[in-house]
Amino acid sequence: MINIVNEWYETKKNVDEMVHWEKPTLKKWESTVSKLFPQKAKILDVGCGLGREAFVLSDMDFTVTGIDISHEVLNQVKTLSSQKGYNITFDWYNGHVLPFENNSFDIIVIWAQTFGLLYGNGYKHEFLSECKRVLKNGGLLSFSGHDYRFLLDNYINFMKDRRFYPYADTELYWETFETSELAKFAEDAGYTVLLCEKGEIYKPEDGTILHCLCRK
Repeated sequence: MINIVNEWYETKKNVDEMVHWEKPTLKKWESTVSKLFPQKAKILDVGCGLGREAFVLSDMDFTVTGIDISHEVLNQVKTLSSQKGYNITFDWYNGHVLPFENNSFDIIVIWAQTFGLLYGNGYKHEFLSECKRVLKNGGLLSFSGHDYRFLLDNYINFMKDRRFYPYADTELYWETFETSELAKFAEDAGYTVLLCEKGEIYKPEDGTILHCLCRK
């Protein structure tokens, strides 16, 4: 299944369409969660995309490393970072193994649609365990997923079982969740769940996102 994701995000046309902001901003729920992060923390941004979250977190005086499975994404985000004058490291990873030593980061964020692209429960458990390995003791993991109930109520024509297909004529989909499921993923991987809830995006018509904050 990871090949579906790789193919989509290695296609330049698809990545070009991901640029949709002039000045990067955090979503409302991201802003709320980031206020719980310790000052000057070292953050790993998994599935960094074109750097929206990484740029804002860097502006907040965090030290950010972004990783992504797409070489095309990384080429573009490195160019953006240089143009904007940021000193952020962006690296490739294979979607499974994080290329860092044990206990390397204070915080890991898996935001936007990334968690929903880790197809299958086994993959998610494996990856959350890998995140735990590179988190420092007491470190925080924040991850998010699409709200199954909201999408079922508002975008049922794009749904098939628990899968949300955002783009026509492609097999790419995002898995969708309920809050209790996100909490269970974290607990099964050995984290302590601090909060797991619905969050606002930018405005009410955007709907809600589900997010979980937990501690190693």
